[in-house]
Amino acid sequence: MKRKWKMTTLALASMLSLSTMLSGCSEKPNPSPAGAGGGTPESSNAATDNGKKLDPYVITWYLPQNVFPDASAVAAEMSKITKEKINATLDIRYIDWGTYDQKMQTLLATGEKADLIFTSNWTNDYVQNVNKGAFLDITELLPKYGPDIMKQVPPNAWDAAKIKGKLYAIINTQVLARTPGVLLNKTYVEKHGFKADQFKKLEDLTPFFEKIAQNEKDKYAFSLKSDTDVLGNYGSALGLEYFSQKNPGVVRIDDSSTKVVNVYETPEYVNFLKLMHEWNAKGIIRKDAGTLKDVNADENAGKYISSTFTVINPDSAANVAQKFGGGDAANVLPVEFSKPYMSTGSIIATMTAVSRTSKDPARAIMFYNLLYSDPQLFNLMSYGIEGKHYTKVSDDLIKKIDNAGYWADSGWEYGNMFNSYRTSPTQPKWYPAGPDKNAAAIPSKLLGFSFDPTNVKSELAQIASVVEEFNAGLITGSTDPDVYLPKMNDKLKKAGLDKLLAEMQKQIDAWKTSK
Repeated sequence: MKRKWKMTTLALASMLSLSTMLSGCSEKPNPSPAGAGGGTPESSNAATDNGKKLDPYVITWYLPQNVFPDASAVAAEMSKITKEKINATLDIRYIDWGTYDQKMQTLLATGEKADLIFTSNWTNDYVQNVNKGAFLDITELLPKYGPDIMKQVPPNAWDAAKIKGKLYAIINTQVLARTPGVLLNKTYVEKHGFKADQFKKLEDLTPFFEKIAQNEKDKYAFSLKSDTDVLGNYGSALGLEYFSQKNPGVVRIDDSSTKVVNVYETPEYVNFLKLMHEWNAKGIIRKDAGTLKDVNADENAGKYISSTFTVINPDSAANVAQKFGGGDAANVLPVEFSKPYMSTGSIIATMTAVSRTSKDPARAIMFYNLLYSDPQLFNLMSYGIEGKHYTKVSDDLIKKIDNAGYWADSGWEYGNMFNSYRTSPTQPKWYPAGPDKNAAAIPSKLLGFSFDPTNVKSELAQIASVVEEFNAGLITGSTDPDVYLPKMNDKLKKAGLDKLLAEMQKQIDAWKTSK
């Protein structure tokens, strides 16, 4: 893909340098760092805030995750650390991936007490929740109670998470740049006579997937479901930058004018949808994909030959080895479709907010800071208890104990991913692999721009309903884009799409002028 611009060495160094200060100011919240909470453990003499003894507190944390039999045992082990350091224990609420968004909307509407909540641009929408007043302004709290967080996140990344100059969530440290691709089971690639260097673009996978559909009747060639975040994971390979899953407004990456256009009218995305329809007709995508919301069981059973659209990171092969590599990370073939790209969307795709209903926001941030500064705590969360859920192979390499009752292994959604153990000898060490991936990223021209939907809230809500109606069928190839795209675009215009695109353009132009 051609690029008409690139980042200078100086700009990149500025982006990735470490910083302990957070720019911007706000009205100062007034939370008590020794707040009353639902905890009962005895206070620890070591747990103080500027010399002030902290009262016991229970931190309630919501995040999308599989539900594990030993989750409470792992939380108890983590609580031993947090009780000693900040006199807090943990109540970790794992919510199934498929129902997380709906349950969080219900929770936030009721005003029930919560401390930390996973938020993003693809589930439990960050911008919408901020506009609803669901999350707390932490602009001043974070530097005070999260100094280790501030040291790990590239300074310019914080601008991407700000709304009207204020910060409402913590960026989870990981590879913030996105490299779009898929992960293939190497055994089947070789079995059917293909080589890795044959797959330069998505269309190149068609002959391989056809072989799978024709000859491996007990397998599915390509993993796809109704709510896959296609643009979030694959959009940059199409040369498109998007803002949120139900907002059709996008800009072309190589467009210096940053004109906002309707993604459903771009040749790039229309051709992509036609390819998905072709794959569906050929049996590459399973026929019920348009109604599926959860494929974990079939993936874990090894029924898929490839992953869905994903981002390729240093740990990707190890993370999916059980699903797409028969348990061996060396048997997972990563296929990248473009260079790493860092955008506002890629940064806000994984964050943790402090709920407006938290009884002790400062303590919540103190705990989250520990996930950055204490590798033991982070790895407890990711992999469970040593000797029970995994064994140590070397200092930073572990081996999973099968069917042991806990294995979250999704550090991208909490804390500092670069604290993570390696789970395969083929996986490179996070330092320098993680920071190097970020350093290689092409930065968006709109890095730091955040769309404010206040002036078009009703239009955006109606548009989101239209997207909800058509999107699942289109991205899974279940419906013919030649038939349904005209119907969709007609409904989008009636729902106020032109007004939405004009408002987005107005804000982008103003943001560029103010820089």
